[in-house]
Amino acid sequence: MMKVETLRSWTARLLLGFVLVTIGFTLGRRTAPLPTADTSAVIAPAAPDARQDQVIVYAAHMTFRCPECTQIEWLARALVENDFGAELADGTLVFRTVDYMRDTAFARRYNISSSTIVVARNRDGAEQDFQRLDEVWTKVHNREEFFDYVRAAILKSLAEGDQ
Repeated sequence: MMKVETLRSWTARLLLGFVLVTIGFTLGRRTAPLPTADTSAVIAPAAPDARQDQVIVYAAHMTFRCPECTQIEWLARALVENDFGAELADGTLVFRTVDYMRDTAFARRYNISSSTIVVARNRDGAEQDFQRLDEVWTKVHNREEFFDYVRAAILKSLAEGDQ
């Protein structure tokens, strides 16, 4: 008799836990900031010159995104659009989003296992170096710290491209 009651009790707890987790995921997806229009879009001239020196800011994300993952991309996009409009317009800077779970070559190239920002510097169409900004996770809830961190990496790459 005692075993049946214990089994029922644990079954009820597991079912309740499942329901709470499901509600949490649903609320998280509905309250997270929405990315702008097409998240696979490139904010750049239609056909950038492959010979041109460029800095590419990649917002790498998983196929399923938590609110923080969505916020990382949203903040990075806002920073690039607001602070680097001239560089976007002339093709010196490009912003791209990448689902690293679908693009496994990208994930291997930058050793990515969670959502992050990658700032890559290209010269004459070939990548020269990159910075993976893993600290975006610790700064995602402080907009100014996040902006300062990502802005510094972009400015560094742009400056190195001018040399």
